[in-house]
Amino acid sequence: MISFWRGGLTLVVAVFVIQLCVVNSHAQSRSTQIDELKRQIEQIRNQNQQQIEELRKKIEDIEAQKQADQKTLEELAAEKEEEDKDAWWKKVDAGIKDGLFFKTKDGNFSMKFNLYGQVQFSMNDTDDKDTATNFNIRRLRLIWSGNAFRPWLLYYAQLEATDDIILRDAFFDVAYDTKFAPRAGQYKPPFTREQLYSGTAHQLIERSILDSEFGFGRDRGAGLYGALGNYIVYGAGVFNGDGRNGISADSNLLYTGRVQFTPCCGDLKYKQGQFPTGGDYNFEPNFGPNDKALIAISAAAAGIPGLNIERKTPDGDLDDRFAEIGTVDADVFSFTSDVNFRYSIFSLDADYIFRRISLEESGVSNVTDQGFRVQSGLFVVPQFIEVAGRFAYIAYDDDVDGRDNKWEITPGLNFYFYKNQKWKLQFAYSFIREEDVDGEETDSNIFRTQLQVYF
Repeated sequence: MISFWRGGLTLVVAVFVIQLCVVNSHAQSRSTQIDELKRQIEQIRNQNQQQIEELRKKIEDIEAQKQADQKTLEELAAEKEEEDKDAWWKKVDAGIKDGLFFKTKDGNFSMKFNLYGQVQFSMNDTDDKDTATNFNIRRLRLIWSGNAFRPWLLYYAQLEATDDIILRDAFFDVAYDTKFAPRAGQYKPPFTREQLYSGTAHQLIERSILDSEFGFGRDRGAGLYGALGNYIVYGAGVFNGDGRNGISADSNLLYTGRVQFTPCCGDLKYKQGQFPTGGDYNFEPNFGPNDKALIAISAAAAGIPGLNIERKTPDGDLDDRFAEIGTVDADVFSFTSDVNFRYSIFSLDADYIFRRISLEESGVSNVTDQGFRVQSGLFVVPQFIEVAGRFAYIAYDDDVDGRDNKWEITPGLNFYFYKNQKWKLQFAYSFIREEDVDGEETDSNIFRTQLQVYF
């Protein structure tokens, strides 16, 4: 019995020991698992910390790059701003004011472009000729003007675009001292007032009969201009004597000189133009100030010693007069004086021209032709509707066969759309009579209407 209990106790103890071992084994296994889990946690923590550090480093690198990029952008912006300060387009103004203009802010360069055109309809009924009815592009001009390199180095160029492209003007003024301003190129010699009026400023559509007979048109040469205070402006020059775009074939040149005196009332300034007077005396017969009278008195002389009409021909009808006289070689001297008056709605032009042709070999030693023009305008509606009229007369030397006298009467009506000469519609009628030394008369009746546009 005792042996049985001993055996049973031993079995219980063995079972307990086994259970204890199992429990202990399980405990050790759980401890190992816990340790493993802790290790894994630590490993994950270390990995995460490493990733965090890597991400933090990337963030720092990105922020550093961002700062570098921002600095670069700021530097580039500063450089761009510095460059923009010196950019050409920052130094240039452009716009539309009396034409399309470009100019630098320092005043050293400028260019203004203008274009004007005149569309004319005319009917000409002249004795012994068919009546001519004509639509015509009377003028189509392209004009560039301004200064280059310095404010006082002025230039002017004008092209005519009708049947062909023709150079009309191309000249330079050195107006550093406006009392003595040299000019060189092709332009109008300073002689008759009527010729020096711009083609845009005609009060009666066309110039008078005196202009084609006594004027010199355009020529190539050099001269000196100046404005002396507020009273006197002058111009003088030496030219080829062979007209527009002509080339001199000898040494017999055209010499001209003109002086204008403005005794009171207006402002006289040097201004780029055919005869450089600015201020109130701008050589336009209309639109003077209403509060003061303006008066200008001028005189001019011109001469071509030893002109041979077979070698050179000035602009105008001088060659026709040489043909009437029966010579090809003569000395030519011309003189003109004129007065221009404007007050309020009234304007008046009057001039006298004298010409002597001295022949070296002829039965007549001197041929003297002379003429005068009186022209006036009155605004019936101020600065809008103007009535105007002109009388011009030429007395030819009657010791020469051919013409004895020629005269015209021209009334006109003008509509100015923008209170200036640029955009206007004009109507004019001219009666012109020419009488020869035998008393034969030739009459011309000419009606003209013209629309002018100016940009």
